[in-house]
Amino acid sequence: MATEDPRLFEDDGFLLPEVGDWATTKHRKIGYYSSLFATSMKRKWQCRVYIDLFACAGKSRLRESNKIVPGSPLLALSVDDPFDKYVFCEGNPDHMTALKERIKKYFPDRDCSFIEGDTNQCLDRLFSVVPQFSRAFRGLAFCFVDPYRKAELAFSTLKEIAERLYVDFLVLIPSYMDIGRNEKHYTRDDNKSLDRFLGTDSWRAAWANRKRRSQNFGVFITDVFCQQMKTLRYRYENPDDLELIRMETGQHLPLYHLGFFSRSKLGLHFWRETKRNTTDQLTLW
Repeated sequence: MATEDPRLFEDDGFLLPEVGDWATTKHRKIGYYSSLFATSMKRKWQCRVYIDLFACAGKSRLRESNKIVPGSPLLALSVDDPFDKYVFCEGNPDHMTALKERIKKYFPDRDCSFIEGDTNQCLDRLFSVVPQFSRAFRGLAFCFVDPYRKAELAFSTLKEIAERLYVDFLVLIPSYMDIGRNEKHYTRDDNKSLDRFLGTDSWRAAWANRKRRSQNFGVFITDVFCQQMKTLRYRYENPDDLELIRMETGQHLPLYHLGFFSRSKLGLHFWRETKRNTTDQLTLW
């Protein structure tokens, strides 16, 4: 599994964005899956690529406890069998600067590329740094998608990556913390942000029919997103494969879902193993 290097939990003097304590659950699953993926695929593929579409600063400070924790980039970089190539996308210049400095400090020998700007507008640059794969040089990618807000991700971005690469996705879907809390805002006729996030506006008519059943809006949209991933030939068998992340303290209110998408049965098997082995486990956090 990912190395629990104590340096990754220390204040290194670089920018530390604040996050909620529930991020530790998400990070635990990301670290476990990244390690499982990288090690298991090491001898089956000639090149393994890790892509982080919203990489942030590499470390964060937990708002409630004040602890420092590594984010998804450092977790992926610290796996026992590192990926052959890392690509980090980030739109905030200050976050990108901190991330670059941290990688230079902790992982100077890794093959990393950095794409600064709106991920949805930077795909040409992303594809230019990913190795060119062929039948003679086979590559597999794992893409983590954790937008700060739903409006920052266009479904067309995932579609283009899926068309260009053989790639598995792990996507944070803000089902409760954003979508579910703002139903009136997102269902307005002049608000097209969910259309962009889902890659379709067909959800509007479907929701008009379903809302009489008192279904949670965020859960409904999450299922629509998963069904949209199926149109890209990704496996989505049932909602049980989604991971619901809750607040770590208080009433443990639901916040968002993690959705894993692979075209391979093995990928789904790895995700189920990750869910099973990262639930209610003690960590350095």
